[in-house]
Amino acid sequence: MKKIFDEIHGYITLNDVETKLVDTSVFQRLRRIKQTSLAYIVYPGAMHSRFSHSLGNIFLANKLAQRLYSEGVITQEEIQYLRLSALLKDLGQFPFSHSIEPIFLNKNISNTYLRDLILSKNQEINEIFDEFSISLKKILDIYHGNSFISAIIDSDVDVDRMDYLVRDSMHTGVQLGSLDLDRLIDTINYGENKTIIILDKGLNSLENFYISRLHMYQSVYYHKTILGYEIQLRDIFFHLADYCCPGIFDESFLKEIISSNYFAYWDDEWIYSKLYESLVDSSVPENLKMKIKNFLDRNGPKVIYEEISFQNQGSRIEENVLKLNKYGIPESAIYPFEEAIKIIDKNRIKVRIKNKEKDLREYSSTLLNVIPSTIYIRRIYVENMYAKKARDILS
Repeated sequence: MKKIFDEIHGYITLNDVETKLVDTSVFQRLRRIKQTSLAYIVYPGAMHSRFSHSLGNIFLANKLAQRLYSEGVITQEEIQYLRLSALLKDLGQFPFSHSIEPIFLNKNISNTYLRDLILSKNQEINEIFDEFSISLKKILDIYHGNSFISAIIDSDVDVDRMDYLVRDSMHTGVQLGSLDLDRLIDTINYGENKTIIILDKGLNSLENFYISRLHMYQSVYYHKTILGYEIQLRDIFFHLADYCCPGIFDESFLKEIISSNYFAYWDDEWIYSKLYESLVDSSVPENLKMKIKNFLDRNGPKVIYEEISFQNQGSRIEENVLKLNKYGIPESAIYPFEEAIKIIDKNRIKVRIKNKEKDLREYSSTLLNVIPSTIYIRRIYVENMYAKKARDILS
């Protein structure tokens, strides 16, 4: 048994199996992966890690589980497996989290795939599971949606999202208003297909949750400067890989570093080490070295075109990129970005009133009906040295 003090939730208690899992090298790796990737470039306090977030996950999962247990919904064994799945959920996160993940997603390699591979192949974890008679299948069933408690770990309003909203808010300083997690946990239930069922007395807390989520996507997760540096790092790492680590985008390479446990040292610092080494590597092209220096010196790309909307309107991204190319901006210096960010799925929310459930759209007296379902963000970034010329071209 161990108690760890967390800056958000206070003391978090781990039992013996959880303590041993936290002490493994592959879990300690999460101390060296920042929760919000490159957000510290804009918000200096955003230095918190996936390690502390994972502890927050288990704390909130346990709070929700204890309520469900008192209502006779789940068993003590299910509480243990829910806690374990919450704790281990982020094991497969990439260095700098989602900054470089899109490169691997193009190869059908996701952080959830890596997590499942670690749980199956890591010797330290397998020995602990054997020692405490933990079923890997039951944990994977929760992750893969084969358990009725899966939605607590992965849904529109899961414990992962609950924790990162309050944690990221505190460390960035972006104020969310009154996000009452205790009230939310006390009034939320989950139905089939990850449906969210909220008691009518908990509607205000669910409204605040979604409004907070909308604000954090706008102010932090898709902040124009933060996103620009993430895109730049992704571009640098993609081109640098041929010089520093050939084969890293191959599934076989990742399987090898997991089976050898080198994965435990594949973290943010590893990426930085490759950037530093490349600056004195004669084989690395000078233009790539310049991009690395610009990244390290916070001289990143600038937004020269932006469309943000709550409706999916026609895009001028391709047209403007072609125009920039035509008038002398090198293709390698242009970073187009388009994404539709889902905020709320209103079809999966029901309101329970006196043991009767209503679809959200039938319940008119809630802000949830007017919160936008999706944000559409389209931007064009260019390297800093071309920013003025690019703005003139598009003006």
